[in-house]
Amino acid sequence: MAPKGDESGEPMIKRFYELQEKILSYYPEANLELLKKAYTIATDAHQSQLRASKEPYMVHPLSVASILADLRLDEISIAAGLLHDVIEDSPYTREDLEKRFGKEIADIVWGVTKISKISTMDVVDAQAETLKKMIVAMTGDIRVILIKLADRLHNVRTLAPFREEKRKKIARETLEIYAPIAYRLGMGKIKDELEDCSFMYLYPEEFKRISAEVDDRHDWVIAQLEALKTEVGKILADYHIHAETEYRIKRPISIYRKLQRQNIDLDRVYDLLAMRVITDTVANCYAIMGAIHQRWPHIPARWRDFITTPKSNQYRSIHTTIITPEGVKFEIQIRTFEMHQVSEEGIAAHWKYKEGLGFLDNDTRLEWFRDMIEHHRTNPDPKEFLTSVKKDLTPNEIYVFTPKGKVINLKGGASPIDFAYAIHSEVGDHCKSAVVNEKMVPLRTVLNSGDVVEILTAKNCHPSADWLKHVITIRAKRRIAAYLQKIDNVRLAERGKRLMSRVVREYHKKHKLVLGDGEMERRIVALHYPDAETFFRDLGAGKRPLDRPFLQALFPEIQAPAVVPVAHPGHRTDPLHRAIVVEGIQDLEFSLAKCCSPIKGEAIVGYVTASRGLVIHKKGCPSVAAAVPLRLKEASWSETGEVNFLVRYDLTVLDRPGTLTAITAVNAAHDSNIKKVEQEQINQNTARVALTFEVRDQSQLHEIEAHFLSTEGVIHLNRRRLTSR
Repeated sequence: MAPKGDESGEPMIKRFYELQEKILSYYPEANLELLKKAYTIATDAHQSQLRASKEPYMVHPLSVASILADLRLDEISIAAGLLHDVIEDSPYTREDLEKRFGKEIADIVWGVTKISKISTMDVVDAQAETLKKMIVAMTGDIRVILIKLADRLHNVRTLAPFREEKRKKIARETLEIYAPIAYRLGMGKIKDELEDCSFMYLYPEEFKRISAEVDDRHDWVIAQLEALKTEVGKILADYHIHAETEYRIKRPISIYRKLQRQNIDLDRVYDLLAMRVITDTVANCYAIMGAIHQRWPHIPARWRDFITTPKSNQYRSIHTTIITPEGVKFEIQIRTFEMHQVSEEGIAAHWKYKEGLGFLDNDTRLEWFRDMIEHHRTNPDPKEFLTSVKKDLTPNEIYVFTPKGKVINLKGGASPIDFAYAIHSEVGDHCKSAVVNEKMVPLRTVLNSGDVVEILTAKNCHPSADWLKHVITIRAKRRIAAYLQKIDNVRLAERGKRLMSRVVREYHKKHKLVLGDGEMERRIVALHYPDAETFFRDLGAGKRPLDRPFLQALFPEIQAPAVVPVAHPGHRTDPLHRAIVVEGIQDLEFSLAKCCSPIKGEAIVGYVTASRGLVIHKKGCPSVAAAVPLRLKEASWSETGEVNFLVRYDLTVLDRPGTLTAITAVNAAHDSNIKKVEQEQINQNTARVALTFEVRDQSQLHEIEAHFLSTEGVIHLNRRRLTSR
C-alpha cells in the first residue's frame, strides 16, 4: 500500500520512499506497513502547517526519521520519529496513537512531547525542568532522547529563517544541553554537528574570523595532510596491516574553545591537523602506534591511551601528537572499526533490533543520568539541579587506578572520597583514610590522572558534613547527603519519643493512663500517620505541635486533657523569635547572621551550623551561596513579633559644620533610634560617619536611605557588616 498524497505532497512522498530504501539497506525485515501508516497519520496531522522557511511541515518529521535511519535504528524508533510532533501540534491524542500503533510507539511519542511541553516559568526553572524531563525519559526509554536529539539536530540545521534573537536562544540551549547530552551518550557525530551549527549562529563573528584564518591556510594544510597520509600508508604497507586513513582540520568551535582556554593563537593549536587510522584489531592499533613513534618523534604529554582506559561515554582510541621534520604537529587517532562506529554513534551503535531495550539496562553511559535523577529527588531545587547537570555534562575526566590495576574514571578535581564511592557505596560510607601512590594522604587531596589509590575502611567510620566540601561527583554527594539525613532523622525521632514519654508519664500520674505494648504506635497510625517513626520525627522537628485537639484525638479516654507543658527544644518567647518562621515552625532557637544582618522584609534563609546552630542569613548572602543544600532551611517573616533591628551605615560626607546634625535629624524624623555614631577624617574636605541605628523593617530602612541621599552634604552611603550585636 502506497501512502496517499496530493500533487503538492509529491516531494514528501519521494522523501518517504528514500527513507524506506535507507532503512531496508541495513534492516531488510523492517515493517514497512507500520512506517507507511505512521507517514500517513503524520501527513494528516501536519497537512496545513508550514515551517518558518515556508516549507511543508512534513519536511521536519521526515528529516528526523532520516537522521534516525542514519543511526540504523529500528522501525519502532523511526515510526515514532515520524509521529514525534503529532500530539503537540495536532488534535491527535496519546490514546489515538495507542489505538493505531500500540502502547510502545504511543509512549515514546508522549515522552518526546512531555519534554517539549514546558509551562511559562522562570527561564532557569524552565531549562531545569526540560533537562529533568529529558533525563527521566531517557532512563525509561533511550529512544525518546535519540528522537529528541535528531529533532534538535534538524532544527539547528535550519535556523536561518528565524530572527536573530530566537536563533541565538536555540543555539545557546543546544550548546549547553543537547550537545553535552550527545557527548555523554558517546554520539560524537551528532554532538559535533550540533556544536558546529550552534557556534555559527551564537558567535557569528568568531566563526567568520576563525573560518577565514583556516581558509587562508587551506591549500598548505591539505598538502601537509596528504603528505602525511602517504607516509602513513607506506608504514601500513611495510607492516602488512589493513587499515583506512582519513584526515580533518579542527572544527571552528574546538579552535575557539582552545584559543579561549589557553589564551594562544592559531599557530600554537597542536591538534589543528588530525589524522585517523582505522584498523581491524586492537593489536594492530598498538603496532601502528609503535611504528608511527619510530618514524616521528611524539609529544609525551599529548599521548593518551583511551583503549585501555575508555572515557565515561565508552570512547576508545589511541591519541598521539607527532612532529614532522618540518616542525608541523599532527594529532593521530588510532582505533578499530568497531571503536570508530561507537565513537560516531555512541549508544545507538549497539542497537539490537530484536532484543528490546533490556540490553541497555547496565550500560555505563546511563549511570550518570540515573545518578542525576536520584540527586534531584533528594535536592529538588531547580537552579541547583541545572548547575549540577551543566557542570557534569561535559566532564574534565581523570583516570585513576585501584592497587589491582582497575581503571576508575572520575571528574577532574575529585578526591579519594569520590574514588571510594565510585568503587562501592559501602567503601565510601566507611572510608577512613587514603593511600595515593603508596603515601598516606588526607581525604581532601585532589587526585590526578595516573594516581594509584587505595582506600582504608573501618566499621566505625561514617560520612560527615565536612566531606561534602571535598567531593564533586554526584554519586558521592548523594550518598553522603542521604546518610546525614538518615542520622538527622534518627536524632529527631529520638527527641520526639522523649517528648511524648513526658506526656504519657504526666497523664499516667494525673489520669491513670496505661498503654499496652504497641498501643501508642497503633493510635498514631490511626491518626493517618504512615508510621510512628514519621510522627516522632515530625514531633522532634517541631512540625507536630502537642496542642489540645491533637492530644484529645490521641487520648480520647481522657476528657479534654490539659495541654502538657513541654519544653520544646528551641522554644523562645521573645519578639525576635516570634517574628521568624523556619520551615513552618515558629519560636525556634536561632541567631541573626552578622555578615549580612537581615531585617524584616528582606528575603531570608536558615543555615544550620555545627557551632552556632541555626543562623538566619539574607538570601544571596555570600556566606551561604555555596552552602550544602541539606543545611539550608526555608525561612520567612511572620506577621507577629514587633522587633527593632540594628543596622550600620557608613556615610561619606562633606566635612563642614551642620552635616552631622542633619544626618541625625533624618533618624529622628523617621522614629529611628541611633545607638552609636563614629566619625573619622578622610581628607581635608570629606569625612566618614559610621552610624548604627534601629529600624523596624526594610520599608523604614529604604525611607531613611532615600532621606540620607537627599540630605545636603551626604556624598555616598554604604550598608556595612555589624561588628557586634
